[in-house]
Amino acid sequence: MKRREFGLTCAAAALAAISESISATNVSADETNAEKKLKILLIVGGHAYDRENLHAMLRDFPNATFDEISIPEKQDMLKPGLSRDYDVLVFHDQSFFELSQEQKENLEKLFGEEGVPTVMLHHSLISHPDYPLFRELYGAQYLLKDTEISGRVYPASSYLHPTDVNIFIVDRKHPVTEGVHDFKINDEVFKNVYYNPHIDVLARTDHPDGDPPTVWTWRYKKSPVFGMIQGDAGGAFNDPNYRKLFYQGVRYIVAQKGE
Repeated sequence: MKRREFGLTCAAAALAAISESISATNVSADETNAEKKLKILLIVGGHAYDRENLHAMLRDFPNATFDEISIPEKQDMLKPGLSRDYDVLVFHDQSFFELSQEQKENLEKLFGEEGVPTVMLHHSLISHPDYPLFRELYGAQYLLKDTEISGRVYPASSYLHPTDVNIFIVDRKHPVTEGVHDFKINDEVFKNVYYNPHIDVLARTDHPDGDPPTVWTWRYKKSPVFGMIQGDAGGAFNDPNYRKLFYQGVRYIVAQKGE
């Protein structure tokens, strides 16, 4: 073989090897991205909700997948070990059923000892009013009646729907609110909600029939928590600002797990 032909053959072989290496690298990167896809468990039950638009918001969540369960039918899924299957739990239920002692112990172990990133959306603020764990977990609670908490009596909460709600960003430098501007949506507001004084409020409203806090973060023992008052109607789930807050809030608390 002539020297020139030999050189061209070697060059072609080298290019083929590089191309194969690049292809293998791309496959490996795709597999890695697939493995890192966020796994969300949506928990519903006890109240009608805008399933179509909430599901659309979750389907549009970049690099994430979700499953949905309804409680009380699937309540026994909420137990230690669940964080191995899901990165974050999103509660949008409104539950008044009685939990068994075993179910309560499972919840306390899951959130308090194991720790799992948790999102509280709208209806779930009312869930299990006689079981303090959820008030402690969410950092807030809609009160169905006058309620004594830590020696102080709080009045019953109220709501107004539908109404235009102004949302003002409190902390523009926080990872949850980064790039989100003040906006308005048509949704429900709550008044006289109990809020833990130590929650980190990230957005508020000036609606006269609603409490100021609308978006917050919190930590219950080992579980980082993200709360959003709004989320009753499709107008919220379809709003790009609401979606951005939700997506960034979920990513933020997932990153906080174990810290």
